[in-house]
Amino acid sequence: MTLFSAAQAARWLITRYPGHKYRDLLAKSENWSRQELQSFRDSKLQALINHCYENVPYYRHLMDQRGIVPSDIKSTSDLNGFPILTKADVRAHQRDLLAQNISRMKTSWTKTGGTTGEPIRVCKNIDCVAMAAACYARGLRWGGLLPTAPRVRLFGGSLGMDRERRSKRIGAFLRGELFIPAFELRSKTAAEYFRQIRQSRARFLIGYASAIFRLATLAKERNEEIEFETVFPTAELMLDEWERTIRNVFKCRVLPYYGSGEVNSLGFCRPGSRNYVVPEEHVLIEILRSDGSLAEHGDGRFVVTDLDNYAMPIIRYLNGDAGKLVPPQNSSPCKEIERLDGRFNSFLMTDSGELVSGVIGTHIFRHTVSVKRYQVIQEEPRRLVIKVIPKNEFSEHDSQLLRQLFSKYLGGGIKLEIELVSDLPLPPSGKSVFVINRCLEDSTDSLTTPRVNREQYK
Repeated sequence: MTLFSAAQAARWLITRYPGHKYRDLLAKSENWSRQELQSFRDSKLQALINHCYENVPYYRHLMDQRGIVPSDIKSTSDLNGFPILTKADVRAHQRDLLAQNISRMKTSWTKTGGTTGEPIRVCKNIDCVAMAAACYARGLRWGGLLPTAPRVRLFGGSLGMDRERRSKRIGAFLRGELFIPAFELRSKTAAEYFRQIRQSRARFLIGYASAIFRLATLAKERNEEIEFETVFPTAELMLDEWERTIRNVFKCRVLPYYGSGEVNSLGFCRPGSRNYVVPEEHVLIEILRSDGSLAEHGDGRFVVTDLDNYAMPIIRYLNGDAGKLVPPQNSSPCKEIERLDGRFNSFLMTDSGELVSGVIGTHIFRHTVSVKRYQVIQEEPRRLVIKVIPKNEFSEHDSQLLRQLFSKYLGGGIKLEIELVSDLPLPPSGKSVFVINRCLEDSTDSLTTPRVNREQYK
């Protein structure tokens, strides 16, 4: 047993964290038949509906209003009487969505990253967190990454997500995890980044798709010989050209994974397949088709049910993503996502012409609760237009905060314009894009490799 494994086992025992329970369950369920998995999933759904009716005011009122009793829900096909839950519903009814029988002392709050343009807060119970974490660990294991193995993480940096718990920081140290701040990745910092990666001897890389692609292009430009066994991109659409570059430069396999802050683990890739396996032990995904009907498979917008969140149940939630869902295709009994649409953000350019991952927008907007939706557009090399659908409490302080954070990472030479708007219509493609750069050589609409026109900086 490694020092990391011993420390983790001790922490789980002391805090009564059910990590072993869900890790063992998922190891068994990989060998289940489709029928066994459906039976397990439906039993979890029935238990969740019963809990909602007894303890969650929002759902009890909804079910009474529609004449639904818990015994009516025996399988996923019986959910037809439930309406779609939107982000606006979650914001408007947050208090009524909280279960009355669960102590807030036994829950934690997650603020979503806003990769679909509308960050919200969701309360979760410990079993919900543990199950999602177990699904994530299984997905990484499919790519060869075991919990004890060192890995490089290319994420938010000093702008960051919420401060990590001390236990997570200790765990990262014990397994030799190297954290690289994605938004500080520049030509002048690349040499130090690559030195640290070689020194870590980590064979796995996890991070934002665009940041990993940028790291690969810098490695290619500098003739750095860095190899990984597997790279796990997330948070953004993995473009084909990005994948080819990452695979060729780092001599690795590329296995994207898909999740959201509201529900976390939603899909993981296996070697040899481009599809995302949906962990149906944890989550139910339906398809909202263009005609407004719901289906188990096909093309459309994703409607998600978290089967483990009893603190703030999320049932039939329109999470802002879309794609194509298909029946089990490979060795797993689970459904698979054959195509994942949207979540594409262009790179932004600093005042010196450096490329920065567009995911920076989601991190910056996590720092203000007074924004409903946003869109960031780089109209010219040193001009940024930030369109905001505000809440009533949006203030000059919020405006200054946005200016301060964008200037910090893009440089003081960037001219920032904030426009308050009432709507942000979707483009003709129907795919939501929240960071757009209109001054790269290639159009962002073509979803190709971005190239800076250096003449603009002379």
